[in-house]
Amino acid sequence: MMRSWGCGSGWSGFGHMGWMGGFGYLTIALIAVLLVVLYMAYRANHKPNRQSSAITILDEQYATGKIDEDEYLKRKKNLTR
Repeated sequence: MMRSWGCGSGWSGFGHMGWMGGFGYLTIALIAVLLVVLYMAYRANHKPNRQSSAITILDEQYATGKIDEDEYLKRKKNLTR
């Protein structure tokens, strides 16, 4: 019987390390973590500002006469705490 000159088993003689040599999995994991971090940073910077939109709605209600000045000032004070 003939023996192969490789490391024994595995693909193309890489033995137990597989086709990526071990470091490939680490590279893929680091890229995945980097993508998750970048996605989270993007989402954090592009959230709608709820307080300013609430004040905008309050301003519109006051401007259209749906609420009076006292109610407007009371609600605005609560929003800006």
